[in-house]
Amino acid sequence: MITVRELIAVGGFDENAILAGDAFLEKELLGVTSFDSPDGHRWLRQGEFVLTTGFPFLSQTETIEAGLIQLIDSLADVGTPGLAIKLGRYIESLPFAVIEHAAQKQMPILSFPMEKAWSDVIVPVVRYIVDKQRSELEQTHAIYERFHRHLTIGAPVCQLAKLLQEALNASVTIYSPSHRWNWTSPFSELSQNIAWIERQCGHPAPPAIMNQPLVPLENGSYLRWLLCGQHKQGGILIDGLHRDLHSWEKVAIEQSAALLSLEMQRQQTVNETYQRFRNDFLQWLVSGHAGPRSVVTRRAQEVAWELDDHYFAVLLRADVASQTTLTSWQENHSLLELINRYFSKTPHRILSGLDRNNHLLLLVPFAEQQARHAESEIFSLLQQALLSTDVIPAISIGIGRHHLGWEGISESYREAQISLRTAFHTNSHTHTMGDHSPLRMQSYRDLALERILFAEQPNVEARVLAEECLSKIVQYDAEKNGQLLQTLQVFIQANGNHVDAAKSLFVHKNTIKYRLQLIRDLTGLHPESGQDQLLFRIALTVHAVGRHS
Repeated sequence: MITVRELIAVGGFDENAILAGDAFLEKELLGVTSFDSPDGHRWLRQGEFVLTTGFPFLSQTETIEAGLIQLIDSLADVGTPGLAIKLGRYIESLPFAVIEHAAQKQMPILSFPMEKAWSDVIVPVVRYIVDKQRSELEQTHAIYERFHRHLTIGAPVCQLAKLLQEALNASVTIYSPSHRWNWTSPFSELSQNIAWIERQCGHPAPPAIMNQPLVPLENGSYLRWLLCGQHKQGGILIDGLHRDLHSWEKVAIEQSAALLSLEMQRQQTVNETYQRFRNDFLQWLVSGHAGPRSVVTRRAQEVAWELDDHYFAVLLRADVASQTTLTSWQENHSLLELINRYFSKTPHRILSGLDRNNHLLLLVPFAEQQARHAESEIFSLLQQALLSTDVIPAISIGIGRHHLGWEGISESYREAQISLRTAFHTNSHTHTMGDHSPLRMQSYRDLALERILFAEQPNVEARVLAEECLSKIVQYDAEKNGQLLQTLQVFIQANGNHVDAAKSLFVHKNTIKYRLQLIRDLTGLHPESGQDQLLFRIALTVHAVGRHS
């Protein structure tokens, strides 16, 4: 194809040949034809430039102006890129109304020289189009050869930016945050559009981009989106062209995109396989049967993980309307990809995967002296990760307590499961993030009765609760005859009244307060607090039933 501007030069038109539509000389045409019949437009093909004497538009029933306006409308409907009229033979000049109408219809009109024959324009233009097509075919063949050679010699995909720069003679950047691609051609600077591309990555591609992934940008650049499935995963950015692309240049871009898409699919397959191994390792680690430290270390190295000394468990689930196995897996798997993509840009060594219930499992490392700080930090990181995308369902989060050593991971995971059920069923501790769906978070350390209600085995959880609350008190009484357990029982039976408890035990109320302070120091729980009183009441009941049984 050539433009109307090229036709003017190739066809031998003079500089003053443009009568109307000079703003639309870049319109492309496929060929040139002529007609001199009133209904000649009926046999035109889209893209054909028209030559005419104007004779068919002389009519006794309407003016030349009306006839030419009707002709322009007919040609515009067909898709004609422009026309040339022999002025002086039948039409002396082009009426102003016709010039205005041509501009409205984006129709260039040229003055065809009287001394020229139709063939003086048609032959050189057709020859020019054929030569141009031959040249483009040769260029396209050369492009295919270069990319075929790149593929057959096994050149790395990171060299595609350089190869594409040589083909287009323009600055090229290949960027994909999820694959950690940030390749620029030699002597190119990092494009200012990278930050914008990164914000778009991971989002679903609209139908327009799915059908036409090569997009011209306002600054004269081009962006070829790299798609994986129906999501944007990166882009090829060609900077500073400020012109339309030739067909062979589009071929070069598409060849690059095809090779990059193949590499994306290969990496995705590897990553999914690797993630399955990591999921198995995490499930084995939280099962409580991991075995000796040397075995755990070796298996961690097999999945490219280096373990820290202490971890606590965090569980997440996407609360979708249809909680079938497939939809649950899809939503939680998408959530895992989002979290992994975000964490890959941070220095945090968080272990992530899906557990056997298809819930997103995070094992978060912590330093012994900064355990509480680690919990607030991971919640902040999760908020930032979720804010990096536009569409995310409501999410429930359960957090286990901080137990020292790898042996404590299984206990923290069990606690995170109970916390997750509590967060989902009670809607407590809900956080909203602007226009995003809510996050329902529950930490195990804040649970009371819910520990038993939402446990898979309530009787087992009740015994664990009793052991946690009372073991140090029982030990203290055995060693020092402190009567703390009896004091606690009487105080709770007295509904937290210090005076009534003192009367029942025949001691001063300050003695009651002193013993309660010892209980606080030993357990970290406050017998005067309503929530902790409930924990102690349950624990004392389980303790008494267990002792009598």
